[in-house]
Amino acid sequence: MHTSKSSRGGNSPCELDTALKTVFDTIPDPAFIIDRKGTVFYANKAFAILYGKQETGCVNENIYAIMPPELSRERKIKFDTVFDTSKRTLFEDLQNNRIYSHTIHPVAETDKKITKIYVRSHDVSEHKLVEKEAENRQIFNDAVIGAIPGAFYLLDSQGKYVQWNAYQRDVVVGISDAEMKNFSAITTIHPDDRQMVAARMADIMNNGIEDSEEVRVLIRGGSDFRWFRISGKRIIIDGIPFLIGIGIDIHERKIAEEKALKNSEDRFRILFEEHSAVKLIIEPDIGRIIDANKAAVKYYGWPAEKLREMTIFDINTLPVRKVREMMGQTRNSELQRFTFRHRIADGSVRDVDVFSSNIHIEGKDLLYSIVHDVSDSKHAEKQLRKLSTAIEQSPVTVIITDLSGNIEYVNPAFTKHTGYEKNDVLGCNEKILHSGLMPKEINEEIWQTILSGGVWHGELYNRKKSGELYWEEAVISPIVNEKGVISNFVSVKEDITEKKKLWTELIASKEKAEESDRLKTAFLANISHEIRTPMNGILGFAELLKEPELTGEEQAEFLELILQSGERMLSLINDLIDISRIEAGETFIQISETPVNSLLRDLHAFFKPQAEKKGLSLECSNALSDSESIIDTDRKKILQILTNLIQNALKFTHKGTIAFGYEKTGDTLEFFVSDTGIGIPKAMQEKIFDRFRQLDNSLTRNHEGSGLGLCISKAYIEMLGGAITLESKEGIGSTFRFTIPCKYRSVQNAPQSSHTVEEKNTLKPSSGMTIVIAEDDETSRLLLVTNLTNERIRVLTARNGLEAVDLVERHPDVDFVFMDIRMPEMNGLDATRKIKSIRPGLPVVAQTAFASEDERNKAQLAGCDGFLTKPVMKQDMLDIMKKLLGRK
Repeated sequence: MHTSKSSRGGNSPCELDTALKTVFDTIPDPAFIIDRKGTVFYANKAFAILYGKQETGCVNENIYAIMPPELSRERKIKFDTVFDTSKRTLFEDLQNNRIYSHTIHPVAETDKKITKIYVRSHDVSEHKLVEKEAENRQIFNDAVIGAIPGAFYLLDSQGKYVQWNAYQRDVVVGISDAEMKNFSAITTIHPDDRQMVAARMADIMNNGIEDSEEVRVLIRGGSDFRWFRISGKRIIIDGIPFLIGIGIDIHERKIAEEKALKNSEDRFRILFEEHSAVKLIIEPDIGRIIDANKAAVKYYGWPAEKLREMTIFDINTLPVRKVREMMGQTRNSELQRFTFRHRIADGSVRDVDVFSSNIHIEGKDLLYSIVHDVSDSKHAEKQLRKLSTAIEQSPVTVIITDLSGNIEYVNPAFTKHTGYEKNDVLGCNEKILHSGLMPKEINEEIWQTILSGGVWHGELYNRKKSGELYWEEAVISPIVNEKGVISNFVSVKEDITEKKKLWTELIASKEKAEESDRLKTAFLANISHEIRTPMNGILGFAELLKEPELTGEEQAEFLELILQSGERMLSLINDLIDISRIEAGETFIQISETPVNSLLRDLHAFFKPQAEKKGLSLECSNALSDSESIIDTDRKKILQILTNLIQNALKFTHKGTIAFGYEKTGDTLEFFVSDTGIGIPKAMQEKIFDRFRQLDNSLTRNHEGSGLGLCISKAYIEMLGGAITLESKEGIGSTFRFTIPCKYRSVQNAPQSSHTVEEKNTLKPSSGMTIVIAEDDETSRLLLVTNLTNERIRVLTARNGLEAVDLVERHPDVDFVFMDIRMPEMNGLDATRKIKSIRPGLPVVAQTAFASEDERNKAQLAGCDGFLTKPVMKQDMLDIMKKLLGRK
C-alpha cells in the first residue's frame, strides 16, 4: 500500500486499486489500518457505521480519539503489543453491549519493519449466546438424566448401550464406561425373563409401541437379582431407531406384593394401605373404584371416601369406551401395563404408567392397579430429545472428546464437512483430522488453554477423509462435571475455506497489480532510455558536423553513426507500433507464397557480418529442397519472428555458435534458433514472453532494446496457428522453437509473381520524368526532393492538397505524385480524389507517419496506388516508382 501527503499535512487513505478497495469495503465486519501512533490509514464502511461516522471522516483521525476512552486504553495495549512482537493477536472485548472478536495482523514494509497493523472485528455476540445456550442445555440435559429416579438407558437396534446414567452403569451393570459401549443390555436380565424381555424389545423396535414390564435384573453381573420396572420406547434419530427407557427399582414393592399374596387379607390390607405406591382396586364391569390406598389419596387429592364414590372414568382422560376395552384386556392376562393421563383434584393432568392385574376377592374378579407418575421422566425425555435434536441438526461441526482427545461424539455436520462417518472416528483420536501443516506451537497453545479451563478460539488447517485440505474456525472448550472437574472437551467448528480463499485471492491480486506497476515503470524508464540514446547520437553528431575543421573521414564516420542511431530509433518505433496494432486487433495475416529456404539464406547473409564481428559462428540448416520449401504463409511475419530471435541470440551470446533453421514434422514446420549464450533463469522462462518483461530490467543492464520482441513474435506465431517454446540453461545457452502450418498451393512450384525483386530492378524511371511531392513539413519535403536529386527527375512541390491539385491541373506532363495524408487546407485523401477525377491513370502514392491498417484502407479507398510509411527512404521511393510506372 502506498500513501501520500494530504492537504492537511497528514497521510491520505491507502491507494488501493479499485477492485481491492471495493471488496475491502464490502467486508461486513469493521476493519481498519493504523500506524503506531494510531493514525487511521483506511477504514471500511462497517467501521464507520460502528462509530457513527462517515467513511472518509475516519481517515487521518486518531483511532484512540474515535473510540470511547475506556475502550481505547485497552485496545492500545493490544495494538502496541503487535507492533512490538510482530505477531498476529486475537482477543475479545465488550463494546456497546456486544461482544467482538478482534484479529490484529502486522503489516510489514519491504525492510520487514512493522509500520502498520490491520485490524478486523467480528461481532460474536450471537455465537457466544448460542454457545452459552448449548452449554446450559447440556448442563440441563445432564441434570435431567441425573435426576431420573433409577436407571436410564439408550440402546441401538442390536440392544447395545449407546447412552446411560451412572445408576445403570454402577448399580445395575457394574462395569466401566469403555466396557458399556459394547455391552448387550439383555445380559442384565434374569435368564427366566430374557425371552419375554427380548420379545418386548423387538416389538418396541419393530412396531414403535411403548411398553414396560416388571422383571428380575441381575445385579453387577452376579447371581443376585432385584425386581425392576423397566420401560421402553422407540425413538428415531436421523432415520436410525433407538430404544430409550428407564428402570425403577421395585424390588421391595415386588417382594411385599408377593408376601401379601401369600398372607391373609389383613396383611394385604396393611400392605395396600401403607405402601408408597399409588394403588387402586377397581370393579371392571362398571369401572367403580372399590378402594384406594393412602398414597392414592395423597396423589389424586380427593379424600378416600370421595375416591370410593368415583369411577375410573372420572380420572382417566380417555373415552369410556377405550378404557373399558383396555380393562377387558387385563381380564385375559396376569399383568398389563398401560400409559394414561389421569386427572388430579386440583385440575391438573399427569402422565402415569398403570400396571393392572386380576385378583379374586370374596368371589369377585377385580382389577388391582398400581399407578406410577411418569410426568417428570416424560418431560426429561422430551427435553433430552430436544437437546439432542438441536445438536444433531446444527449446521456447524460439533465434536466431543475425552481428556486424551479421543472422539466420543460427532454430529451429522461433522460427516458433511469432513467426509468421515461417525463409526469411522468414534474412539479415534482427534489427530485423525490434523494436516501436519499447522505450527507445533498452535497445538501446544490449544492444550495449555483448555487444560487450564480456558476457551481456545482460532483457525485450524485440517485434512478431510478424501485428503482435501480445508480451513476451519474453531472454538474448543472444556466440559466440567458437577464436581468442577474437567471430564471432556467440546469443539465447535465452522468451515471457512472459501473465506480464506477469497482473502488469499485479494492479496494475490494486490501483489500482481503492484508487480504490474513496477514492470510498467521499468518499461517506461527503458523506453525513455532507448529513445534518448539514439536521439543523443543523432543530435550530437549532427551538431559536430557543423564544425568547419572536420576531415572527410570524420564527417563520413559521424554520418554513419547518425544513420545507425536513426535505424535504432526506427526499430524501437516499429516495435511500439507493432505491439499497439496487436493490442488493437489491427494486425492481419497476409498469406502469400513464401520461399522458406531463400528467406533463411537472406537472413544468414544479413547477420553473418554481425556474428563474425563478435567472433561467433552462424549456422543455417534447411530440411527441404528449395522447391519443397515454398509454402503459403505470411512472409513478413516469419521474417520478423526469425529476425527478433536471431537478434536476441546475437545480443546475449559472447562466444560459441548461433544456429537457426527448420525441420518438417507432418504438416508442420518447426523453426529453431539456438545459441550458446548466457541462458535464461528457469523462473524467467515463462515471463519473458510478457509485455514490459526483459531478462534484466535494472538500470545496470548491458543490452539495449525495448523488451517487446519476444512478445510480438509470440503474438505473430499464434496468429499463424503455431506455438513457441523455450529450452534454456543458465551459462549454457537457449533454444527457441516455434511451429507454423506447412501449407502448399494446389499446384506446387508455381511461378512467382511477375513483379519479383529482379524484375523491378530492371525497370527505370523515364528520362525527363516529372513528379509532384505534396508535403507540409519543410524538412520532410526537403528530404524527399533531395532523395531524387541526380535521378534525372523534375520535382514540383506542394505544401497542401490544394496546391497539389493545382500543380496536376497546370502540368499535364506530371508522371507521378507522392501525397502526404495529413496536410492543411486540403488533406491528402481529398486531394487524391480530386486528382483521380482529373487524371484517373496518374499514379498517386500515400506517405504518412501513421501506419495503421485503418490508414491504409482509407488511402486505398481514396484512390491511392501505393502506401509508404515515414521515414521514407530513397530506395523505397525508387522501388515503388519502378513498380507502378513499370505496371503502367
